Amino acid sequence: MASQPNIIPGRFDGKVLLVTGSASSSEGELMGFGGATTWRFLREGGKAAVLTDVRDERGERSARSIRDAGFTAEFVRHDVTSESDWETVVGGVVERHGRLDYLVNIAGTQDTTSIEDTPVDKWQQVMDVTSRGMFLGVKHAARAMKANGKAPGKADAGGAIVNLSSMAARWASPYGAAYAASRAGMTHFTRGAAIQYAADGIRVNSVLPGWVKSPFTEWIFTDEKLRKYRTDRVPLGRWGEPSEIAAAILFLLSDDASYITGSELLIDGGVTAGFFPPVGE
Repeated sequence: MASQPNIIPGRFDGKVLLVTGSASSSEGELMGFGGATTWRFLREGGKAAVLTDVRDERGERSARSIRDAGFTAEFVRHDVTSESDWETVVGGVVERHGRLDYLVNIAGTQDTTSIEDTPVDKWQQVMDVTSRGMFLGVKHAARAMKANGKAPGKADAGGAIVNLSSMAARWASPYGAAYAASRAGMTHFTRGAAIQYAADGIRVNSVLPGWVKSPFTEWIFTDEKLRKYRTDRVPLGRWGEPSEIAAAILFLLSDDASYITGSELLIDGGVTAGFFPPVGE
């Protein structure tokens, strides 16, 4: 079990964060990457966090949980495949909070079948949520971040964006070809965005998590056979925790990463580093 992260007071003073796919953010419940990121961001001085998702009830409950703890947070229903939704969400953030400093693109969906068994509509859904959603997010968030001005050499010059990819971008499997292809595309788009927005002081990076216990993977983790199959293939011998992914996301948003853009940060316990014989084989 991973230890709790060390909070860095004041690291994000006055900053505003937008996180997609972040409805699972209530303390006391199984939390996703967005929730773990949001709580730590606010505890480290963040001015406000905006959570977006298509799961209204869970999202509203999450935002209320954060506000009850004394922080500023809101939930906005948001279809990341809709450009008009992005315009509304980003415009609303700037109107209500005065600025947008950080975007974390987490919204995604899975496919769990072989190529031959994957319907065209499912393939397109995965591509739309992951790739189209990321493209629209970067497009509209960057426009807002440009208004922050540029301070060369600082991570918060214009803003910072983190796209949540997956180790599947590097490591294929017998199922989930749409998921893997979409996640691989995220990393290359991230490099292109990093180059395009460097002159505006906006950094863009990607994070590639491995097997982490979260609402997204709960169906695997709760199945003993499926869980053990994966655990046995992790050199560090365990699944990751959302807090460990959040720590990497917040590092890339922070001034500590002021010279990092266009990068891929793998957080997979060593799975993709090389061949690792499964335990007992």
